[in-house]
Amino acid sequence: KNNHMTTCPVCGEAQWKCLYNLKPWTIEECTTCRFARIDPLPERAERPDMYSEEKIVSRQNKKRGPISQAALVSKRWLNKNFRHNKNKIFLDKLHTYLPGGGRLLDGGCGAGGILLHARDRYECHGIEISAYLAELANRNDGLNVQVGDLQTFDFKELKFDAITLVSIIEHLDDPAGMVRKCYDLLAPGGVLLLKTPNFMCLNRFIRRSGWPGLRPPDHLVYFSPRNLQLLLEKAGFRRFRTTALPFNDNMYIDAFK
Repeated sequence: KNNHMTTCPVCGEAQWKCLYNLKPWTIEECTTCRFARIDPLPERAERPDMYSEEKIVSRQNKKRGPISQAALVSKRWLNKNFRHNKNKIFLDKLHTYLPGGGRLLDGGCGAGGILLHARDRYECHGIEISAYLAELANRNDGLNVQVGDLQTFDFKELKFDAITLVSIIEHLDDPAGMVRKCYDLLAPGGVLLLKTPNFMCLNRFIRRSGWPGLRPPDHLVYFSPRNLQLLLEKAGFRRFRTTALPFNDNMYIDAFK
């Protein structure tokens, strides 16, 4: 049973350099393209449970400490009261790229956040590994959320004008397979909207092994804007719009078919 990612999914090389030792895991970087991954990978069987909302939040809180905990509480309050909504970024992009509506798939949609805001303008589909969250999402009118894994789910002949993968790709041991699947599911001219931690952000170089974006064993893989674009190019995507600010832990890539 192989619980190691031996070759790099971006460039195919197999030379790794250990960056951080976070026992029992190490974070290792491909010496060619600087893609990084954890080693060893957790057992697949343990994973769906690992992504239940409550567990992730409690692990994040442990890592944050009281100061950033307080900052997070105020940020959540602002989000709730002033709609500094993280979904807004994606809705604005959708409205720009698909002003006339279209068919949207949110991969790993949780309880339906993005879809809830998009349902008045788009035909909304979601897929979610947690049956509990999918059930919550489906209580809302106009959402069609399936339980399953986007990578293996059979959507029959359905094609989508846009797919959102928000904080999903970092949880996967086969990110190349996921972006290929998204490419296949998109209609011609469709767009994949991705958000993931930016391994090249300033904060990671400052905080090193204390960077909150590492989060083993939730996060299995780590990208820079450059190597994520290479992975997307390998899947067939041809045009990109990237937002990666040095002070932001996350990056956004819009990839067009």
